[in-house]
Amino acid sequence: MTSLKVVGIVASPRKAMNTDTLVTKVLEGAKSVGAQTEKIYLNDLEIKPCQACAKYPAPEFCFYEDGMQKIYAALETADVLVIGTPAYYESVSAQLKLLIDRSNCLTEMKMLPDGKVTFKSRIGKRKKGRFYLDSRFFKKP
Repeated sequence: MTSLKVVGIVASPRKAMNTDTLVTKVLEGAKSVGAQTEKIYLNDLEIKPCQACAKYPAPEFCFYEDGMQKIYAALETADVLVIGTPAYYESVSAQLKLLIDRSNCLTEMKMLPDGKVTFKSRIGKRKKGRFYLDSRFFKKP
C-alpha cells in the first residue's frame, strides 16, 4: 500500500512562529503514521498576481511560470492539503490570496445543455484538506 502524501502550505511570512508551528505539528503527526510530507512556504516563492488573461492555457495550468509551478505540482500529487494562514484584517494573508487568485485556472468552465455554467476540476485527484487560521487577534463575543 502506498502512503498518503500530505502537503503543508504555510501562508505566513514568519517562519517558526504560530502558523508555521501548527502546520509543522500536523505534518509531524502525518509522518508518524507513515505519510510522506512536504512543507511549502509561500513567502519563499515568487508568485505573480493573476493577470486575468481569459485564455485557456492547456495543457499547462497558467501561462506564467513562477513559484506557482511548485504549488500546481503539489496540488496534483497531494492526497491531503494542510493550509495555515495568519488572519489579517479578518481575512487570509496576502501570500495565500495570491495562491487563491492564481488557482482560478485549476477549473475549466463548462456550459451545460440547459445553458447553465458549471466548473470541472483540471486536477484529477480529489483531496482532503485542513485549513488553520491563526485568529489569536480576534476578540471573542
